[in-house]
Amino acid sequence: MTKQNIETIHIFSAEDLKALYDDSALTMTGLSLDSIPDFVGWVEGYTKLLRRRVYVVSGKVMNTYCGNTGDNAYADDLNLVAIKLSDIADYSKIVFPRFQVGGRWFDDIVDNNRRREEEKIADELNDDDYITINDED
Repeated sequence: MTKQNIETIHIFSAEDLKALYDDSALTMTGLSLDSIPDFVGWVEGYTKLLRRRVYVVSGKVMNTYCGNTGDNAYADDLNLVAIKLSDIADYSKIVFPRFQVGGRWFDDIVDNNRRREEEKIADELNDDDYITINDED
């Protein structure tokens, strides 16, 4: 399989991230650009692609627009490579096999990162340095 017939789009805007989120794109975290043909081939081993197009999001873009910080942040040069479900003929055929290769839905990735960031804030607010007011006193 060659790269020539795979369209690769690099994502840099919140609007484009939201499109991946809304489409629940199949996403591989940490995939090298050289491995894109293998990823596309893996999907095509289960179902036809309506469009041979992938989206590449850098860790830096994810951190910027999703608010990932500290140990929840991605390395700036890490790639998240996604294929929109709307470009997959029958995505039900990859629902379970995706676990074998670490595939996740883009909206789950974003939501899990958001939850971890919210938990960090909650932990900071529950720090022993804060005074707790109890109505029973």
